[in-house]
Amino acid sequence: MTKEEVILLAEKVVSGTATDAELLQYNQLFNAFQQQGDWNEQLLGDQQQLEAAIRERLQPVLRRRSGKVINWNRWAAAATVVLVLGTGYYFYQHQPTALAPQAVRFRNDIPAPAGNHAVLTLGNGQRILLDSAGNGTLVVQGQVSVSKNADGQITYAGADTASSLNTIQVPNGSKPLAIVLGDGTKVWIDAGSTLTYPTSFHGKQREVAATGQAYFEVKQNAHQPFLVTSASHKATIEVLGTAFNFRAFGDERKMQVTLVNGAVKVNTPGASQVLHPGEAAATTAGGSLQLMKNVDLQQATAWKEGLLYFDGADITTIMSTLQRYYNIDVVYQTDVKDFFVAKIPRDVPISQLLNLLEMTNLVHFKIEGRKITVIK
Repeated sequence: MTKEEVILLAEKVVSGTATDAELLQYNQLFNAFQQQGDWNEQLLGDQQQLEAAIRERLQPVLRRRSGKVINWNRWAAAATVVLVLGTGYYFYQHQPTALAPQAVRFRNDIPAPAGNHAVLTLGNGQRILLDSAGNGTLVVQGQVSVSKNADGQITYAGADTASSLNTIQVPNGSKPLAIVLGDGTKVWIDAGSTLTYPTSFHGKQREVAATGQAYFEVKQNAHQPFLVTSASHKATIEVLGTAFNFRAFGDERKMQVTLVNGAVKVNTPGASQVLHPGEAAATTAGGSLQLMKNVDLQQATAWKEGLLYFDGADITTIMSTLQRYYNIDVVYQTDVKDFFVAKIPRDVPISQLLNLLEMTNLVHFKIEGRKITVIK
């Protein structure tokens, strides 16, 4: 492949017109950029000069896309070659390091969660390990039966004049769990999250409590509004019938509600905000609410669709997500202040996402058992 063909190939990748074969070819070339021994200088010329030429040719394309996420359609591509750094996009710049080869640092790879390890706690304190429970009826509480289908979804059916509180806890290192509540509301619960709810809804409102991350598709009932409470943030979300994403992990120190459709009202002791589709509200350190419009709904709900999707996220946010999903410990040996864009399926080993981040040459990692060390 000639120097000119390499430059043209890079332009296709950035503009989103590269074919599958060209994306794979580009990945191979990009790996060669990082491994001096694999670079064919006789054929391609000086490596640094070629990098400079590619950057020069890419600038018009990058300027046209300034302020927008470059959407790599296939995660196998070098999804993070173009970075979000402050206000613009910059092409990868080679910076030699004294790191051990990636094959050595990643030899103890960590696979994606193989199943759901959620625990259902009944009102009487009985605990049911859902991944080892068989399909069909799990338990009957009064006139309400709880069942599990072949996909692992938990469903409550029936009605009772009395109800008790149940809790589902989805631990770190677990696939998300879907549950259908007694009123027909469907909830997806992410790793590191819990949901507490009654077996039957009575009274003037339907109330559940959540921590971590959950996606709600609320069954409409104008006579019985649906409330989601977050005790750690002293907040409630009022709903009639709608779909929204709730995120309130303890280590993130804030709660964020992103509305997909319908309408919700977010209440805190110091503020109240009505959301419309495509908007989000986040609690602030001072107790107020920050309204965000035209949010990226795909990013907010990617976890439910089986994706790890980061759009201008810092390394701490990324590693916190990986910590919950892969059940790992994270150690920082460096302070990385850059921002990253990556999209990859959730069912891959952790090394595949770390490899995408490493292709920026701004951060590197080492895997030791279930510990990931962040290094420069």
